[in-house]
Amino acid sequence: MNGRRVWAIFVRHWHATRHNPPEIFEMFYWAFLDLLIWGLLTQFLEREQVDLPVPVGLLIGAVLLWTLLWRTQIGIAWAFLTEVWSENVVSLLASPIKASEYIAGAMLWTLAQLVVGWTAMAALAWILFRFGVFELGLALVPFMAALMLFGVAMSLAVLGLVLRFGHGANMLAWGLGGLIMPLAAVYYPVAVLPGWVQVVADALPLARVFEAMRTVLAGGATPWDELAAAFALDVVYIAAAAAFAHRMFLTLRRRGYVTRYV
Repeated sequence: MNGRRVWAIFVRHWHATRHNPPEIFEMFYWAFLDLLIWGLLTQFLEREQVDLPVPVGLLIGAVLLWTLLWRTQIGIAWAFLTEVWSENVVSLLASPIKASEYIAGAMLWTLAQLVVGWTAMAALAWILFRFGVFELGLALVPFMAALMLFGVAMSLAVLGLVLRFGHGANMLAWGLGGLIMPLAAVYYPVAVLPGWVQVVADALPLARVFEAMRTVLAGGATPWDELAAAFALDVVYIAAAAAFAHRMFLTLRRRGYVTRYV
């Protein structure tokens, strides 16, 4: 992998974004909106002294962690879609940049966006609602890593679908997270799901991470075994998604689907 090519992809998206105020606005808007909605709901529940078996602060914690996953997933997919919309796909495929280098550059750009956007979001959670992400303790780092890794897997799956089906699959860049969210048990325990859905949820690393988060915020010990299982599942999903995206890329070249982007 050529580091200069990876950095070139990063710089390309940096210049495209800094000259696009609506994209900068979008980087913060949805995350802040979710934080305000769930933060205000949390304040309402506290004011009404609702008797809950878990601390209401977990709603804000869930928003913060979910944003990590969602922004990771949409960031890498968005990077490729900007190439589609700018009609730059053919030039990109004709360049010496490898698929792995492009994805690495897109991941680096997504990470930079996350550092800026999520830090601002975490600061706003403290300023407005007195919720500190460090209440999760040392478990915060593995929580973040496990969710971001699954976000990478989701973005690779979306990339493969866009390569295979063209513009018709663009909406999955935004919609796939919404489809997964009910199974992820972000704001409620897995136990409230129907029995067969619980089986599906257990096969995803997300539900394990959010269940672990609720355990920690409720004052329990960090369930490291659940986090280990989440990371193992992440590896499986990333490997499968990468293989799928690579297969779709080869199909695009073999069948001439690149003409969709001309």
